[in-house]
Amino acid sequence: MNFYIPTYNDCINIVNNNPDMYFYERKYIVDNYDASIFGYRHAKYNNFILPIIDKPYINALELKGITYIFNDDGTIFNHNLLLHKFWEIDQYKHSSYELFKDKKIKNITTKEDGFLISFTKLPNNQILSFAKSGFGDEINNRTNKFLYNNKYYNFIKNCLDNNIQPIFEFTGINRIVEYQNDDLILLKLRNNIDGRYLNIQDFNTDGIKIVKEHYKTLDELLRISKDLENIEGWVVHFEDDNMLKVKTKWWKNKKDENKKIL
Repeated sequence: MNFYIPTYNDCINIVNNNPDMYFYERKYIVDNYDASIFGYRHAKYNNFILPIIDKPYINALELKGITYIFNDDGTIFNHNLLLHKFWEIDQYKHSSYELFKDKKIKNITTKEDGFLISFTKLPNNQILSFAKSGFGDEINNRTNKFLYNNKYYNFIKNCLDNNIQPIFEFTGINRIVEYQNDDLILLKLRNNIDGRYLNIQDFNTDGIKIVKEHYKTLDELLRISKDLENIEGWVVHFEDDNMLKVKTKWWKNKKDENKKIL
């Protein structure tokens, strides 16, 4: 899978070509530097794959948190990726079981029920966390405390200094799955230039909590998803870098119950 990493202007054009506000830009001032985070609302498969009709080479798969940091003069200092957009199995025909059942699996990891988090570096070399929801909220405040841990700080700094994007899940604010403590769990590492996913095992992750791997087939996951509790599900990462979510029946039922209460 070849990842299309949009420029800032690409992201602006995607937003401007979607009048129904499927995609948006949120602007921030962080330690006196301008920053932008791009996200989506209610966008469907086709909105991501062909966001600008007359530019079929552009897709919006990175617009679920891609972040741009600006220099004082308005030029772009850097960009930071999160995970590319992918879907739950059978959510669309393009994520159907039939299309994926024979694909070779690279790895299967727990889908934690937390908040997707990564880190960026400002022009003054300050490192801080961001989420697709922005900077500076309760989640970021609690996540940034991990930077006081030398092992986390050195790992994150080393990644950013080498154009590697460390992508974490922050757990501790209970959603449906209950967690006892704040944790920052490393999910993936990406080449921040071309979007490639890197093997975590190739890096020194001493002292970093890493997402749990599961050694099962897609069919086995689908079977156990009907019975397991207190887990959201799994992310299945295939050799071609396509991904699928498999969620448990328990988690989906709990989510529906919460919606009814609200």
